[in-house]
Amino acid sequence: MGESALYQEVKASWILRGLLLEMRFTPLRVGEDGNPDYEALYLVGHDQKNNEYILHLFDTFGVTSKPVPGIGSRKDNSIRFKFDYHVGPWFNTFTWDPGRKSWKNVITHTEKDGREATFAVKELTPIQ
Repeated sequence: MGESALYQEVKASWILRGLLLEMRFTPLRVGEDGNPDYEALYLVGHDQKNNEYILHLFDTFGVTSKPVPGIGSRKDNSIRFKFDYHVGPWFNTFTWDPGRKSWKNVITHTEKDGREATFAVKELTPIQ
């Protein structure tokens, strides 16, 4: 992530009777520039009462006793999740491309000066 390539396999399946989408990101190989293996588990659900999407993100960056869920809303083919971390907000946006039948995942954060900076861009394309 950042400026280094990241090679992952992503498997997704519905769990808990279709309430949550489980996405598992596992490394296929070490990325360029010796990028460490990164692994993550995303749990995505929809709060029908508030019409909000919720993303619980667990990854190899570490464990915390106070996990912060990403809260998102859908606009057209995108869902943008906002994580209100103590260091400032981070955003995880998923956009569906129907022509390519693939997802783009853009991860950004807000700098101290208020600018939004890109942390990672992931293309989630099916492998036949």
